[in-house]
Amino acid sequence: MTIIQATFRRAVITIALLFLFNITLKANSSNTQAIWVVRGDMTSTECIDKVLEFAKNNNFNHIFAQVRGRGDAYYKSDIVPRSNFLKGDFDPLDYILRKSEPLNIKIHAWINVYYLWSANRMPLQHDHLLNTHPQWLDSKEFRYVNVKNMLSTMNRSKGAYGEGFYLAPTHPDVEKYLLNLITELARQYPIDGIHLDYIRYHDLEYGFNPVGLEIFKGEYPNLAETPNSVIREKPSWGNFRRKTITQFVEKASKIIRINSPDCIISAAVKPNIYIARNRYGQEWDLWLSAGYLDWAVPMNYATEKDDFDLNIRVMQDNLPKKYHEKIIMGISTYNQSARSAGKKVQHAKKLNFPNICVFSYNTFKEKPSYWNLLKRYFR
Repeated sequence: MTIIQATFRRAVITIALLFLFNITLKANSSNTQAIWVVRGDMTSTECIDKVLEFAKNNNFNHIFAQVRGRGDAYYKSDIVPRSNFLKGDFDPLDYILRKSEPLNIKIHAWINVYYLWSANRMPLQHDHLLNTHPQWLDSKEFRYVNVKNMLSTMNRSKGAYGEGFYLAPTHPDVEKYLLNLITELARQYPIDGIHLDYIRYHDLEYGFNPVGLEIFKGEYPNLAETPNSVIREKPSWGNFRRKTITQFVEKASKIIRINSPDCIISAAVKPNIYIARNRYGQEWDLWLSAGYLDWAVPMNYATEKDDFDLNIRVMQDNLPKKYHEKIIMGISTYNQSARSAGKKVQHAKKLNFPNICVFSYNTFKEKPSYWNLLKRYFR
């Protein structure tokens, strides 16, 4: 081989390698690298500027920005009471949308759907649903929730009622209220996405709001005289619980599609499809296949790699491959080391789930060294 031929061959190989490298870069850059930003970092222009600076500098191209946390709004609403952590007439959602536009970062309005309140005292806002509509609360005791007694119990034992108060998915007025809320958001703001969180029951034993229970018995008249304690065991009860939330997701999806056709509809979901469905009423595999969601974001927060892996294997076994690209794998940072979280990022990508969402920005704000250790796993 002559010197000229050898030089030409090396040049061809170099060009080919650069071409392949460029393709790889483009493929990687098209992946979703998202981050959850909790409402505490949505209270001022300074906080939001820091969030956007961090996201831009570290290649996060989607932000789930929490704008409804505990039944309150971090945006201007005629329906939802304004958060008392906001000053003046500041509109966090409007601000982050305007500031993110030139940065090419997509903003998703993250709303807690059924989760209403978690403190052991009443909300300060007189128009908060806990003050105005306690009959809308979900129950596990076949009767309306006694808010005063529950708050007293929560004062004595924080874990007595788990996470606190939830709205009842089975109450038709709750559905109407939440659909109006979503309609307002989709119409009033040029959001890139709406992210549904706590789109589930509090836990397995919940769902017994008295109004919802009567609706169930109307749909299944053969069970009208069945003792409430026995209803829990009936397959029809599980079907009713799931159907109620699925119908809400379907209706919400239609509203968003009509009012904001380009809006990405996503939901934060329990990572194990079986547990999500049977315990929490979240049949998110159906939501994906029916087209109600564009993305499912499994909160795969397991600290043990085997548990993390099991959740992914269940997804692989139960979801057709064409839906895998619609999975944004949620990975936690609050409960494990950067190395442990990073290994899970690598593992998800190895199993062909390259789209990642991290919970949450708080960790990186409080411990900057954490991201410095974690970011190499995203390369």
